[in-house]
Amino acid sequence: MPSLRSCGLTGSALQFPHSAASGQGRRKIGRWIPTKAAIMASSHLPMRSLEVKNRTSPEVIKSLRLITAVKTPYLPDGRFDIEAYDALMHMQIVNGADGVIVGGTTGEGHLMTWDEHIMLIGHTVNCFGGSIKVIGNTGSNSTREAMHASEQGFTVGMHAALHINPYYGKTSLDGMVSHFEGVLSMGPTIIYNVPSRTCQDIPPL
Repeated sequence: MPSLRSCGLTGSALQFPHSAASGQGRRKIGRWIPTKAAIMASSHLPMRSLEVKNRTSPEVIKSLRLITAVKTPYLPDGRFDIEAYDALMHMQIVNGADGVIVGGTTGEGHLMTWDEHIMLIGHTVNCFGGSIKVIGNTGSNSTREAMHASEQGFTVGMHAALHINPYYGKTSLDGMVSHFEGVLSMGPTIIYNVPSRTCQDIPPL
């Protein structure tokens, strides 16, 4: 288990609450109070998994011959129709698809919360990940959101991520490169260039 020093959390990075009644040469009065947890000031420990389930190499993703964008059926009350979704997934596998994009535009990803995105990715991996590669749409115009969603998606087992360039608030070329550098470190990634949606073309780099 790493020490606080190895994580860079020493000295001013930690503040330990203590009782004002305690001090040198002063006797403590009253009942013993257990030590409180350390308060980390200006420190952020991002979620990282050293062993990400089903991590697949970019070469494997490049070798896929047929990747389909699966629809996400809904029930009248707005919930996912999981039985209909599973039937669609079986159809992809039976008809020879090597990979499937979950929660893309075709899959109504723009209507989902991030919790719904990750839940559907996890469900697809758990039920079908042994027969087909699962590519989760975890892209966003917010780099922070895209990184967080990708981290969660890889943690629940997706084989690759699908990322779009930042849309609506168009960024500069340097900003676009910075955005993709942030998400590419998470795992195998397919960059989706669709200027008709983003109003910004991704140039060859």
